[in-house]
Amino acid sequence: MSYLRDWPLLFHLLMVVIVAGNIGPMIEVPGSHQTPGLHRNGKTSASMDSSQSLRDACGVPDSLFVRSDEDLIRLVYKEFPEEIDRLRRAYSIRDGPWTPSSTPSPSYILYNEEYDEVNRTLVGLLALRWIHTGQYETFIGSQPSASQLTRTSFDWIHGFYTRLITDANALFTLITSIIVNDLGKDPQLASDCHAKTDVDFSTLNHDAILLVACKAGLVPSLEQLPDQDRDDILRAIELGATFNFGQLAQAENAPVCLSGLHRMKGHDRSFRLRFMEQLLDIAGAAGHMDWTCAKKLTQPIFESYRNVYDVCEGVIAGTLTVRSGYDLVLIRRAEFIRDKDVRRFQVEDNPGDRALMRLFCMGNVTTQEKALLYEDAWRALEDPVRETLANALNLDGRRSEPAVQPTYMPALLGRIQDVNALICTLRYLAQVLSATNDADPSAVVIERSVYSALKQVVESDEFREDPTILERVEVPDGVVALTTASL
Repeated sequence: MSYLRDWPLLFHLLMVVIVAGNIGPMIEVPGSHQTPGLHRNGKTSASMDSSQSLRDACGVPDSLFVRSDEDLIRLVYKEFPEEIDRLRRAYSIRDGPWTPSSTPSPSYILYNEEYDEVNRTLVGLLALRWIHTGQYETFIGSQPSASQLTRTSFDWIHGFYTRLITDANALFTLITSIIVNDLGKDPQLASDCHAKTDVDFSTLNHDAILLVACKAGLVPSLEQLPDQDRDDILRAIELGATFNFGQLAQAENAPVCLSGLHRMKGHDRSFRLRFMEQLLDIAGAAGHMDWTCAKKLTQPIFESYRNVYDVCEGVIAGTLTVRSGYDLVLIRRAEFIRDKDVRRFQVEDNPGDRALMRLFCMGNVTTQEKALLYEDAWRALEDPVRETLANALNLDGRRSEPAVQPTYMPALLGRIQDVNALICTLRYLAQVLSATNDADPSAVVIERSVYSALKQVVESDEFREDPTILERVEVPDGVVALTTASL
């Protein structure tokens, strides 16, 4: 773990990059989908000029979004060829067996091959089109009927979009944000950053790698934006390097990670662009398996993101602390599950209940059956293991007592179907959360990725036969995700 000893230097260099480039102050009526401030005309996709640029097309979004999938995807690719090509190398996780649609995927349209992250990103773009045009039935598509996004929630998203995207620049900036969001998953981008800066950033999370790449001038599409639009995206990426909306929705991160929200005060457009982009990210999250709809943006997940939005607004405004904001996510999950005839959880008064509610969020527990499964597993744990989890899952993250962020644990928990496998997984999680190391003494969050355990163990036939093998997997190395210097 020699790289841990180098982390004070690496993190200092990352902060220097951020500070050096620091940015100074600079709902729908049914049947009507015109965005305020944008022009409308009678053109159809058949009458669109094939040589038109995406930037020009954004000035007439009603015409842009009636193009066929193929025309729209090719127009976007023409604008962002280098960025989309990078996504072919990005890693991804599948939920299990799946039956592909008979229609060609976005990736197949471009490359005649399937690339998961290309599909995920471009389905997020198609979801933007479905929102603009009010295609609710297309948006929900094959979502499970019990958890389908409601029409009311879809209208909320549409209203948020129309209030945010008021001109061509705003639309083009949002599309740019969609395309660049996951570039950090391309391992070559970290290598390119290393070549340009002579610093190895490969151990950072993909959001932090993207930030370094942007500051190093390795994301060419950002250089083409007007100053205000570029600044808004960069500020949003800076936020994403330490705070991830999805990780809060899943209670995967720690309360101290919300500290970065304070820097968004006075930058409302940047924050809202980031939130809209994150909604579209989850809308496309299953796009590598089903590219016909926004399969992952179900009603429970939307409600989680609405909760995160409320928390962020409160922290930015100063009406919530990072701890009370984090707890609001847990309290609302407890209220949601209470409506499923599950017992009342004392999130604010009982550390065990609070820890269990974090597990409910990480495991996407939204039904009585699944809640009882988690409670049974929790009670079956040995007292020392349960106490370890309760202690670790109640840390806010501070100097001398850093919180551990178990990255990809929600994806791992999503593979667990029975109580014995869940018990073994919780024992493994206790090891991940409690492992010590000689990290930077200023660290307040240490990230441990369980991605390898997920891919190599949990998805194996051996695990299905004997889930205890997970308990013998080596704890992943820790990487400093946040220090006191970055707060």
